Amino acid sequence: MSMSQIFILPKYSAVLTFLILSIFYTWCHAQTPSVDLNEKNLSEGAVAPDVDAAKIGVAGESDSPSQEVDEENKIDAKPGEIVFPSYDFELGKIKLSYGLYLPKSFEQSKTYPLVVVLHGLNSNPGQILNYPELTKYADENKYILVAPMGYNERGWYGSRGKGGGRGKDPDNLGELSEQDVMHVLKLTRQNFKIDADRIYLFGHSMGGGGSMHLATKYPEIWAAIAVVAPAAYGDRSRLESAKHIPTYVVQGDRDRLVSVKTTRKWVEKMKELKMKHEYVEVKNGGHVRVAWQHFEGIFDFFAANPRMSYRKNKED
Repeated sequence: MSMSQIFILPKYSAVLTFLILSIFYTWCHAQTPSVDLNEKNLSEGAVAPDVDAAKIGVAGESDSPSQEVDEENKIDAKPGEIVFPSYDFELGKIKLSYGLYLPKSFEQSKTYPLVVVLHGLNSNPGQILNYPELTKYADENKYILVAPMGYNERGWYGSRGKGGGRGKDPDNLGELSEQDVMHVLKLTRQNFKIDADRIYLFGHSMGGGGSMHLATKYPEIWAAIAVVAPAAYGDRSRLESAKHIPTYVVQGDRDRLVSVKTTRKWVEKMKELKMKHEYVEVKNGGHVRVAWQHFEGIFDFFAANPRMSYRKNKED
């Protein structure tokens, strides 16, 4: 073997190793543990403590289409670029960042619909905002996207209860994760003119379970939600409080991490409650690729479903 061949082998080995690690990293950071890890470990219907809605900037029943913008603390974000502002999260005594995307045609004086985007387990705001064509559809439909961290990459947005931490995680990780989302929503509404009747939730895997939890916990806010491979646990009767919220569900029938059987049970509960919903079951679909293959249907669903009057629905 020549000296040149000796040097070529390590070169190609390094390239192959890099490719393998890159694929593994991408795969791992979009996953959730199997639903079959058992719902027995989760308290049925576990939710975080009640929070004063006035303190987290919920939409409420205001007749105003958007909140007033906080001119002194506006975020310097360039339209068409994903940026990562940070803020002091007082409840957790920590500085947290989140992902933000303004459509290319964004103008500060105009009012926009908003999608709150929730990432999966071991993922982060940057990864989900970079899902193929997500920002393309935000541009075409003129939506602002905001992606909270959820405190850390395994907070579950409160969907598994107030706790849920491990190792050095705070004992109230679930509560902190949930409230990070709500504070980022508040900050976004302070910084931009957001249409209060067009605030939506989109979540994948852990983020899908988180979206369903937040829909049931704060049903007065959301116009509609879309969940892909939702890692949803607990008592399905919790959907009662969100039965007025139109829901779009995508699930692969060969998903090895989130069981299609479990998702079907949630959809059956939606039918029982006569919820407006659309269920897309992807034949031979797994857990990852389905997350970005249905944005057209999701954004069409959002456009067709502005928020109905929450008070009117409660009375009905």
